[in-house]
Amino acid sequence: MRKRLLSLMVSGVVLLAAVVLIPTPSAAQFGRGRGAPAPPPEPGPFDRLADGTPDMSGIWGVRGGLGNITPNITEVGGSPVEGDAQAIPYTPVYAQLRAESDSRMFEEPELHCYMSGVPSHMWRQSYLGAGLVIQHNADYVVFLHEFQGSRRIVPLDGRDHLSDDIHLFMGDGVGHWEGDSLVIETTNNNAITWLDNNGDRHSDAMVVVERFTPINQDAWSYEATFTDDKAYTTSWKIAAPMTRGNNQEAEILEFACVEGNTDNLHYTTESGGTTEAAPSAAPDVFEAPPNAGRGGGRGGRGN
Repeated sequence: MRKRLLSLMVSGVVLLAAVVLIPTPSAAQFGRGRGAPAPPPEPGPFDRLADGTPDMSGIWGVRGGLGNITPNITEVGGSPVEGDAQAIPYTPVYAQLRAESDSRMFEEPELHCYMSGVPSHMWRQSYLGAGLVIQHNADYVVFLHEFQGSRRIVPLDGRDHLSDDIHLFMGDGVGHWEGDSLVIETTNNNAITWLDNNGDRHSDAMVVVERFTPINQDAWSYEATFTDDKAYTTSWKIAAPMTRGNNQEAEILEFACVEGNTDNLHYTTESGGTTEAAPSAAPDVFEAPPNAGRGGGRGGRGN
């Protein structure tokens, strides 16, 4: 019997407590993430489809981060950056939205059981915990997630994008091969999804160009370049390594997200649960004012 991937779920809400760290596959991505940097994997052979294109079908994880996308930024305006320069080049309006993120967490889309968006799902949910299955042939590449039951079906026939008046949570991706690199351009994104849990945003004008490049059978590199005339003053790029999962017979399970459910850390004995509240816990910044009444509630993750 084939093993199945495990979900980190309590009461219908994922507790994204840890990210599996996986080896860094390229010099551009070397040293990103926690812990001592791992050496880039050695180039090697990899499987190909009958048409000669690399075969990326299987279970994958992407080393990224849930809270903050900026450590993965490698270029801004086409120039390499690192350290303090790893910042999203926001326009004033979107810089203000980002600055207000702590008080606007009620807008965080995954709190409302929305899909993560592109390319957010690649590093927020593809960490060998929420599950990412990639399947493809000469005509399509399909990304299947356990988280929210998200999926992307990307045609590889060079077709035109959807009409500009259509906006989708996972956008409209169209792919093609440039040598051994799979390139996907995604347009028609809505403005609801976030880039990370920190409140980094984009508008409905965002265009994302992703590049998937094989290094060996079990390691690929992942890059995504963002352009958005409404939200960013210039283009910027992130990079993250992809690693094939050890159990290629794993399956994704059904993921049930119910808006308004309470995770086990917040479902304390005071509210009818079984968890003891930590006596020294920091106050919840989203706690309603004392005069808000019973209907005030909280607006943060885990409400």
